[in-house]
Amino acid sequence: MGITQWTGSDTGRPTSTVPAPVSPSPTIIETTPPQPTDQPSSLPPTPSSPTTQSSPAETSPEGTVKAYFDAINAGDYKRAWELGGKNLQEGSYSSFVQGFEDTAHDSVTIVSVQGNTVEVELDATQTDGTHRYFAGTYTVRNGVIVAADIQSR
Repeated sequence: MGITQWTGSDTGRPTSTVPAPVSPSPTIIETTPPQPTDQPSSLPPTPSSPTTQSSPAETSPEGTVKAYFDAINAGDYKRAWELGGKNLQEGSYSSFVQGFEDTAHDSVTIVSVQGNTVEVELDATQTDGTHRYFAGTYTVRNGVIVAADIQSR
């Protein structure tokens, strides 16, 4: 598989592997309400069928990692926490959020994907304009990052 370039915003990089149990993500089922039609009233309306929607995080390990950094770059730390931030460090949600206070933007390059393991290179642009570089892997299960081995370069 080739290198996929993805740009996101993430400032903190975990430096250790912290495995954690993960529950499967629920599937969202939406039912579309019947829409008015021009059918004669003697014909019954056409029933609607339920549809299933999956987020990119549920479709592939690569999608989960991308969604994680998308959330961080958007300042949606709650979403990033749920996508696996809670599994990557010891501490509270507030300490997770504080870990990103000096990061302005993260560029993430997906180097490879082998099963549930996503190899990445990270370029974290700091608020003072300097860069911090990281490389390593994220392990994804059931649409959630469950472990990381990310090192400063």
